[in-house]
Amino acid sequence: MDKKKIIFLIAAFIVFVMLFRWSGVIRTYSISSTSSEPNLKVGTTILGSSLVKPKRLDFAYFKYSDSLDGWTIVKRLIAIPADTLECKNGNYFVNGKNIDEDLDLRFLYKMLPQDYDTYIKNNVINPELNSHYRADTIKVFLDDSFVKTLPVKLERHYYMGIESLSKAIFLNHSNWNFNNFGPIVIPEGKYFFSGDNRDNSYDSRYRGFVNEAHILGTVLINF
Repeated sequence: MDKKKIIFLIAAFIVFVMLFRWSGVIRTYSISSTSSEPNLKVGTTILGSSLVKPKRLDFAYFKYSDSLDGWTIVKRLIAIPADTLECKNGNYFVNGKNIDEDLDLRFLYKMLPQDYDTYIKNNVINPELNSHYRADTIKVFLDDSFVKTLPVKLERHYYMGIESLSKAIFLNHSNWNFNNFGPIVIPEGKYFFSGDNRDNSYDSRYRGFVNEAHILGTVLINF
């Protein structure tokens, strides 16, 4: 193959990719928050497509109805229209089944400073600390897979209030909270998304359901 043909093919490929990205068929995004840790790490690049409709537990990208200042959000799809959703201690049950049981999730734990120094400080790369803690208690977000390896039992920290949570979901349910709510039936045309960093994710628990029309595509690979 001569040089001109090689140059032409390269140029054609670049144009092809640009057209696909411009049309939204293929999109790439860089993950800039810890809300889907440990499965979509900060700095990860995702590649997705609008041609693939997300299924439960797929990561997808979307905009909330108010566009959230124009940001595109990447979260895991938890429940689809007509599903019955319940949350127990931060784990999701859909149609009576625990759909989190095979996922490595991240939750907030509280511990004594000496336990943090012994088990966390030098064993976790860049530990994600919660900014609100007392002098005698440290709160840190930790992966399930890591917590299971520890020789001590750590205590979860649970958010109990309903302040700032979605009125569409939590209104008139004073006994529901961030980590425990439901059962609720997902309305027609609505979807429930959540981050895998369950105690540090600004998702459907706060922003409400996602309209089907605002789902832009499904994550195919991340690297």
